[in-house]
Amino acid sequence: MSDRTRLSSSAADALETLHDPIEQTDGLSREEAATVLVDDGGDPVDAEGLLDELLSKGYLYAVDDHLYVTPS
Repeated sequence: MSDRTRLSSSAADALETLHDPIEQTDGLSREEAATVLVDDGGDPVDAEGLLDELLSKGYLYAVDDHLYVTPS
């Protein structure tokens, strides 16, 4: 992961929170991913921003409206 853009600490925490649920279900919709983050104590607006950061920096990717963790 050293060649990727660094994440903010809150985005790194979000990635850690999302990793297992995404892997266990073979992807989550954006709404489901946001719900996981909110259920973990996050704010809905912040959850959307964190998903945007994870997608734009390549830590998550989307296929057919589902989010997946980019292999490292």
